[in-house]
Amino acid sequence: MTSHAPGAVISAAGGALLWATIGPAAALLDTHDRLAAAAVRLAIGTLVLFAVVGGRPLTTRWRRSELRSLAVGAVGIAGFQMTYFGAIGHSGVAISTTLAIGLSPVMTGMWTWLRTRERPAIGWMVGTAIAATGLVLLMYGRGVTGPASPTGIILSLLAAMFFSMHAIAIQLTTSGQTPATTLTAMFGLAALLLIPVTVAIGPQGLLSGPVVTCVVYLGVVTTGIAYWLFARGVRHLGAATAVTISLLEPAGAAIIAAVAFREHVSLAQWTGIGLICAAIASIGFAGPKLKPT
Repeated sequence: MTSHAPGAVISAAGGALLWATIGPAAALLDTHDRLAAAAVRLAIGTLVLFAVVGGRPLTTRWRRSELRSLAVGAVGIAGFQMTYFGAIGHSGVAISTTLAIGLSPVMTGMWTWLRTRERPAIGWMVGTAIAATGLVLLMYGRGVTGPASPTGIILSLLAAMFFSMHAIAIQLTTSGQTPATTLTAMFGLAALLLIPVTVAIGPQGLLSGPVVTCVVYLGVVTTGIAYWLFARGVRHLGAATAVTISLLEPAGAAIIAAVAFREHVSLAQWTGIGLICAAIASIGFAGPKLKPT
């Protein structure tokens, strides 16, 4: 582990905890508006990052391999927005989150293994399995709230794949570019890909006062800042480890629900939160892991 690792772990964890605030913020939106907001928040996040880096993405001499990674990452980001929110509409939060978020570290580790021919460390595999177990306890600690539809399951699996795609693309691109420059270009491309979806859905429902505030928050904080923190973690830890750390997102969301909204969190759910935190601490701060290349 490099001397940057503790800061990188904290950075990736900070991004995940900011993502945990998406649920409470998105509670102001109905299902129709959430899909439109998913596209608009990417555009806002792009503007925030562009203000930070200036015109650097436009003047950077991108290598061909970096352009390929940017394209793959943009497809991953855009695809995740649509498939994850679509999965929630079909199967609910518990099943969709368990599959989409829970399987993404496994997929990322497998893809990294295939790409680098470097076998995942036992510590990473055990830690990821413990974190995934914690996620299951967290999501189902109060019982399954509804049946899983085949469409919802397929969309959840696609969401996991898209999340893995963009994490690996961030790793490959930030090996030669800064996280802010990389994400500005990647988000810009993803926002362009989602323009037809935004036009088809219609963003009119996002124009009321409270909803505008919500969408701006989603764009600035949970997209621009959160992804920048996550990308810093990916750059130094590798995609597989950073994606496992992102399992803090549902744990953080549960804690916010308990503290801010007085929602009941069962003993099984608290146990799940504890397992996730312990696994992430173990993976992030101890032992070898899949290394970024």
